[in-house]
Amino acid sequence: MPAATKTKADLYYLGYYNGNAGFDQGQAKETRHSVGARLWRAEKPLDYNFEFLYQWGSFGDGEISAWTAASDTGYSAADLPFSPRFGLKADITSGDKDPNNPDLQTFNPLFPKGAYFSENGLIGPANFIDVNPSVVFHFLKNLTVTANWDFFWRESTRDGTYNNAVVLVRSGKSSSARYVGSEPQVQCEWNVQRHVSLVAIYAHFLAGPFLRESGPGDDVDYFTTWVTYKF
Repeated sequence: MPAATKTKADLYYLGYYNGNAGFDQGQAKETRHSVGARLWRAEKPLDYNFEFLYQWGSFGDGEISAWTAASDTGYSAADLPFSPRFGLKADITSGDKDPNNPDLQTFNPLFPKGAYFSENGLIGPANFIDVNPSVVFHFLKNLTVTANWDFFWRESTRDGTYNNAVVLVRSGKSSSARYVGSEPQVQCEWNVQRHVSLVAIYAHFLAGPFLRESGPGDDVDYFTTWVTYKF
């Protein structure tokens, strides 16, 4: 008898209040309710992680209606050299449709991890579309190299871009361009022994039309490395 598909699921609700929330539309009190569902499977060769969430509530005198859909799908080819995992992330979060209307459609990720898309944290998960193909190579039992290239667009051209803390980084009021930019990245992780691991990351952000039209639009180079010791 074939083994059952090991798909797991979560259903959840989150309530959130901010007495002085800021978006491209302006600042006001924010009360937000979030209902979401997550489906995932970790077993190889096919793994996936899908999440869907809807938000409603109030922002000042307006009503909130926002949403997101996120996916991470991978296939591990154990029969190929270096046992690569080929992955594809595709995510979208809603943005505000009209900054002059009191209703708000900007998605709020609430409590995202600090390095949501990459360690440099240039773009946060609000008003965006991203497509991120990747491949992970296991060159040795204790050495992995990950290469990926993330592409970013604005979901709404009437809204700006935000950082990981949902703080407005660039207003969308001075440009109608949708494409924000892209970022190729390489990460190397070496587990030296049971207690010690080394990580090195290099990324280069290529600024797109929206950033160039709405203010300084220079490319960004980023490099970081660290050592972890586990007791």
